[in-house]
Amino acid sequence: MGRVYRARDTRLGRVVAVKVSDERFSDRFELEARLVAALNHPNICMLHDVGPNYLVMELVEGAPIASTDSPLTILDLARQIADGMTAAHALGIVHRDLKPGNVLVTGDGRVKILDFGLATVARCSDGGADSTLTMGITDPGTTVGTVAYMSPEQARGQVVDARSDLWSLGVILYEITTGCRPFEGPTAAVIFAEILGKMPIPVSQRNPKVPVELERIIARLLEKDRETRYQSAKEVRADIQRLEQGIRAPALPVLHSVRDGKWATAAAAERMASIAVLAFTDMSATKDQDWFCDGIAEEILNALTPLKGIKVAARTSAFSFKGKNDDLRTIGEKLKVTTVLEGSVRRAGDRVRITVQLSDVQDGYQLWSERYDRELKDIFDVQDEIAKAIAERLKVTLAGAKNDRLVENGTTNVDAYQLYLKGRALLDRRGASVPTGLELLRKAAEVDPGYSLAWAGVADAFTVFAYSGAVRGSETKPHAMAAAARSIELDPRSAAGHNALACATLLYENDRAKAGKEFERALELSPGYVMARCWYALLYFQWACGDFEQGIAEARRALDIDPLSAYVSMTLAACLCTAGRLDEAIETARRAVQLDPDSFVAHWILGVSLGTAGRFEEAVATLEGAARMSGRHTLAITCLAGVFGQWGKRADAAALHREMMDRASRGYVSAAHSSITAEAAGQHEEAIGLARRAWDEREPPFILWARHFPQYRTLHSDPRFVAILREMDSPPDQMA
Repeated sequence: MGRVYRARDTRLGRVVAVKVSDERFSDRFELEARLVAALNHPNICMLHDVGPNYLVMELVEGAPIASTDSPLTILDLARQIADGMTAAHALGIVHRDLKPGNVLVTGDGRVKILDFGLATVARCSDGGADSTLTMGITDPGTTVGTVAYMSPEQARGQVVDARSDLWSLGVILYEITTGCRPFEGPTAAVIFAEILGKMPIPVSQRNPKVPVELERIIARLLEKDRETRYQSAKEVRADIQRLEQGIRAPALPVLHSVRDGKWATAAAAERMASIAVLAFTDMSATKDQDWFCDGIAEEILNALTPLKGIKVAARTSAFSFKGKNDDLRTIGEKLKVTTVLEGSVRRAGDRVRITVQLSDVQDGYQLWSERYDRELKDIFDVQDEIAKAIAERLKVTLAGAKNDRLVENGTTNVDAYQLYLKGRALLDRRGASVPTGLELLRKAAEVDPGYSLAWAGVADAFTVFAYSGAVRGSETKPHAMAAAARSIELDPRSAAGHNALACATLLYENDRAKAGKEFERALELSPGYVMARCWYALLYFQWACGDFEQGIAEARRALDIDPLSAYVSMTLAACLCTAGRLDEAIETARRAVQLDPDSFVAHWILGVSLGTAGRFEEAVATLEGAARMSGRHTLAITCLAGVFGQWGKRADAAALHREMMDRASRGYVSAAHSSITAEAAGQHEEAIGLARRAWDEREPPFILWARHFPQYRTLHSDPRFVAILREMDSPPDQMA
């Protein structure tokens, strides 16, 4: 209707909103305005005064009502709107233009309905009228309001009453529940046709989590015949309030058994606080700080994990919701937690702003929120403050004094910390990211030589290089062993350090006894350390020791901790495949692929499992896909050749073996891998020779796979290969 000003009423000393029109108001307008001025309700924006071409109104500081995942929040907002409309309808006032833009929600959750009876024309940026709006007077045959929110009778130009506002309320509730309008189209004419002739898609089809009773309320509000619609806002309010009370009422405990003369209830198992720390959102202008945001969230997660009385969802599962729009209740159900911590990070130079909020997953209500504006050098203190605040809100008892730190400073050097976070993030991606990750981790250790985690990262990077067959083990062994030892020397209680030493000892020195002790020490220090448990399950129990059932058990423990991790599912699938439980292996590998379609190792183990099960066509298709997505990684080529060999397609296997040999003429290719491709191609003598060379050179992939990996099994019938295995099983001090 013109311009809107924030103003001060100097006579009464209050801040108000003044709406000024370019034209003088009509007599009808003034009459409606005086009627609205008689309204005095907490959910209606008050009209203080009216002049020839201006209105003086209550200043409402809020935002238009918007979609939310919380049914209780939706019901609370709906009840407040119904309250305001009940008051207006009691005076015979029909809004005629109820829509999100006219329903503001203040910072404390209060609803304020604007513009009762004062519908206006919305203008486009080019000065023309918006096609979704039309304006007229209240005479029959004309329309007033916003098309998408008009009732059928309003769209037909019929006389409207309070029930038309109830239809508009139904459209608003549908929109904030599902995130979209029930009736949409490119033009007003199309929307009119939808309103008059079509039923909207059911709410539950767009949002399966919506309570059935809330869907029923919305459906009744959107009855096209106003005689079958709700007849009053008061009636709507009563149904909303009943549903609210039903959701808020605690369920009766389920009685399970008698223990010590008392009934044990299902609720007792839920007493422990539980939380998922989601990946923080990067709010920086350049949007290149993902690694930094993830690192901050992970530090808080790691600080909460050891606390007694709280269950913390594992990192990979919690971070799997990154970039998705899952509602809090869905996240809670999938991760089996009752609360969720969300956050955002904005970096600008040496300043950082971290905003966090802790929410209840059932109703979506915020339990706590805070904003921290600090210098980058204070990042460790901020993480500690957040962890302690969460522990206090969840009533977790903190061991020691209140000033004891939860977030342990691995380093006080912010530069080293940032290098470590970025390097570790790249290393965890595997593949082509590993070399850059290694360089960043080495720089972190150089910047702060006392940074234990950085040294553990360096050791892991060298080990990943080695067991993938990318570089010679003899070249990386001294660096990996020294870095792992340095990590433990700096921090004897570093689970990461002990895990790094366990893996390096196993793959470079073939020392299963020492590796087992180091894995056990890492898990003793950090039982929830998923990577250690995965490597313990697959590398140690399965492939090194042949203890298949123990490996499967450890992999299942890892999956219990981190149920949405593609890597953990891949680990379990590999264990099941090695143990010959192929149907389970294939099913589990498929789940790993579903969890992360971009995971090379998930596709790889699915292909190996399918091939071992004799499902050759599927196996070839899967491994060829893995080869494409990894730039023809030798691991994919090796196993693809192995499947062709099992299938009896020697020519295809031979072509892949030639590809491996051609690569070997130009650079390093693991003899361990080439022995598999040679055997698949029908070149058995060459395969045995390559296996002997792989062992003599102590290649990590051979030490890892030769004993029990499925694609080596055809070589086990040769006494010469059995002799190699006997040498491998000799005590380390007796090996040549």
